[in-house]
Amino acid sequence: MARAGAEQVLGSGPMARLLLALLCLLAPPALAETPREARARAAEAERIAAEARERRAAAEAEAARLAEARVAGAARVQATERELLATARRAEAARAAERAARAEAEALTRRIAPLLPVLARVATQPAPLLLAAPLPPEEVALGLAAMRAMVREAQLLAEALREAEARALREAAEALREAARLRLAEAAAREAAAALDAQLEAAHGRAAQYGAAERAAAARAEEAMARARSLEEALARLEQEEARARARAEAAERRAARRPARGRAPEPPAPAGTPAAAALGPGPPPVVGEVVRGFASPGEGGPARGVTLAAAPGARVVAPCAGLVAFAAPFRSYGRLVILECAPGQHLVLGGLERLDVQAGQRLRAGEPVGVLGQGPRPTLYVEWRRGGEPVDPRPLLRM
Repeated sequence: MARAGAEQVLGSGPMARLLLALLCLLAPPALAETPREARARAAEAERIAAEARERRAAAEAEAARLAEARVAGAARVQATERELLATARRAEAARAAERAARAEAEALTRRIAPLLPVLARVATQPAPLLLAAPLPPEEVALGLAAMRAMVREAQLLAEALREAEARALREAAEALREAARLRLAEAAAREAAAALDAQLEAAHGRAAQYGAAERAAAARAEEAMARARSLEEALARLEQEEARARARAEAAERRAARRPARGRAPEPPAPAGTPAAAALGPGPPPVVGEVVRGFASPGEGGPARGVTLAAAPGARVVAPCAGLVAFAAPFRSYGRLVILECAPGQHLVLGGLERLDVQAGQRLRAGEPVGVLGQGPRPTLYVEWRRGGEPVDPRPLLRM
């Protein structure tokens, strides 16, 4: 009816049809939404938001469970590596003791061998040998005393030889037992490492554990690192980029706080475990090994800014702190490098890895695996802790 009346007033030309279309677009709807329909639509929106929160909570709980499993798996690997190292040392000590006992027995044998024929004859018939010689009685008496001393010395040497041979047999048996324990420890270490690798493979096959914003921040961090000429310059660039990222995030939060909600469902809280919320304290050691160069020790390039740990070939490396992987890629002469942002302004550098098990932008718990050292005879891990841009001794953080 309204459209027919408008056509009668405006006519039927092209301009009239255009004006009619504009009137139809600008005209209010014939029927407004009823309060009952509005409530139903709001309830449906709330139901959808609640389901989304439940899915997110379930996903976070599953991610937390898997992270805990990886932490436990890495702890088992390091425990088997520690037991393997101790068993290998005991086995080597047993082999060294066996070699020492056999060397002592051989030395005693060489000392006593030339004397055995003469001493055997003197021990059985000392008097005829001396009485046959035209010597005064007092010299004969001295000769008999000397022969008795030689016989006694030979007896002591023979007794020591028997003890050395018996000790060599005992040490050989202990070396065999330690070798058997070493084989068991190696099998346990391989089994634990294979189980952890399976967990990591499953984690890599799932969806990424970090969001698009974190991936973009990681890409910017990698670009900043690529332009750096040294690790010190790279960390400075990384800290600048992180400061800019925090400023952008704070600005976005302020804009969101000023923006009216307009009936939207509340957003679920951000997941825990971010670097800002992480409690920075002594964590698990990054690798089972020993310090071969300490913090601030002198060297060709000046005092060491970190510590260098020597470990077994293929040793597992874990995160000593919870935080964000700011960088994970090869870098200069450091090999494969991992930089963890343990807290705002605090970075932990792990360099010298042969294999990486993390990606930039990934959030980690303390103790999660980050990579593996090489298979060389004595691989090393470089650890540097930066606080406010300055290197500090990482040993308190590493429980060393």
